[in-house]
Amino acid sequence: MKKTTLICLPLLLLCFACSETPSSESGVPHLAIPQHPFLAPNGSSNMHNDAYMTDTYEIAGPTGVNPQVLIKSHADGINTCVTIAFDSLGRILTTSAVMLQYNILLLDPDSLEVLATYPLPPRNFSDPLFPYGDTSGATYFVVDNQDRILLTDSENAIQLIAYDDAAGEFRQLKRYDLSDVVVPLVAPAVDHVQMTIPDWQGKYLWFTTRYGKVGTVNLSDDSVQSIELEGEEMQNSFAVGEDGVYIVTDHAMYRFNADANGVPEADWRMEYDRGSVVKPSNFNQGSGTTPNLFGDLVAIGDNADPKMNILFLKRSDGSLVYKMPVFDDGQSTTENALPGVVRDGPHGLEYSVIVDNNYGIDRDNLLGDTGCWENHVGGLLRLDLIPDENGSYSCTQIWRSSEKSCQVLPKISLANGLLYVYTYERLPDGVYTWFLTGLDFETGLKVFSVPTGEGMDYTNFGQPLTLGPDGSAYLGTMGGLVKVWDKQQL
Repeated sequence: MKKTTLICLPLLLLCFACSETPSSESGVPHLAIPQHPFLAPNGSSNMHNDAYMTDTYEIAGPTGVNPQVLIKSHADGINTCVTIAFDSLGRILTTSAVMLQYNILLLDPDSLEVLATYPLPPRNFSDPLFPYGDTSGATYFVVDNQDRILLTDSENAIQLIAYDDAAGEFRQLKRYDLSDVVVPLVAPAVDHVQMTIPDWQGKYLWFTTRYGKVGTVNLSDDSVQSIELEGEEMQNSFAVGEDGVYIVTDHAMYRFNADANGVPEADWRMEYDRGSVVKPSNFNQGSGTTPNLFGDLVAIGDNADPKMNILFLKRSDGSLVYKMPVFDDGQSTTENALPGVVRDGPHGLEYSVIVDNNYGIDRDNLLGDTGCWENHVGGLLRLDLIPDENGSYSCTQIWRSSEKSCQVLPKISLANGLLYVYTYERLPDGVYTWFLTGLDFETGLKVFSVPTGEGMDYTNFGQPLTLGPDGSAYLGTMGGLVKVWDKQQL
């Protein structure tokens, strides 16, 4: 049965860290993130908030004062909301996944009630990647500057979908069939179109496939061009800047632009250390990060042994600026993007990134007795890359937290200086209890921790954390969608 549950949490229950760590009261110094002219406003257009994929917000999220928790199920049994975005009226646009079936939902941001549904083609049960290794089928989508959804479905097509307020329903405006573009594989293995984003000029839709195709759709004549990165795999989203399209594979980092005929061309390719194995929690033997553009640099993680490195590369030519190993030997990896901030400093632009350690998460054991996290190492840290007067850089670990985030995509509020994560504790009976946790971006200390609930309904195993226009936090869980907000005192 579909259900809605509202929990009002007393302040005493929620904030077991507040007596030790006062709330963060100031924002994070930063340079503004450029607005992609053909996407919805920054903070509302996609899983990673903006075209640069920074995972930062200009708005303030919850502070843990008089917290309220609401969970809403949108189907019987296990169901979850994956990407969460917003239209220009502040309504939620999300992908709801129920095993094989994906639906696009329009939700009321206050009640989480469904206002409209758009069914997508079902996913392939026989696919070896299904269900926990498949990041296609509309896991990723973007909202453009006209409130239209751009997504890639499980039939390897790009759909352009809009909600018609007058008719009260979603409508497909355009469909681009890319089934002839994917890499042919021996059944039951299949290639997947992963994601699509318009370029900064609005001339092309760029897309990637899981097993190595990079392509464009010309928006003026619908023509399709593609190239194959033979032997390379892509399972992350990609970033778009004024200077090109940034894509990471399980071998290398690229910047692409299109030639006069729309054919993708690599401006540069930077091969990284992909290590020797697929580390526990990773989808493949390569980077688990979406490229993060900020200032003159792009940041990714590699898959090196014995430690993952965070790589800072020049956007102009892909050259390595700095390589910083993180966490402990034999216990270091991430499947999350690197929330990042750039600011002015006395010697030039300064950079900060957050790294979430996912090592040991076993997503295939989600429904097992011990869950995904029995061997999860956990931990988060902040790195700062600072230039000196000679143009050289130093990189410093500013703080390291032992908090165990469940692999939710962390987010930074630039307005209140909080880093938001979804943490957990395993109770003596084996049941997990879940918390929306705020860490101080400057110190890494815990500011608050709001318990959301116990058990599978509140379980998150990688769905992104999202802040809404009103400052509420939203999380897809295995029981639907959870909302956490501060109730204003009268």
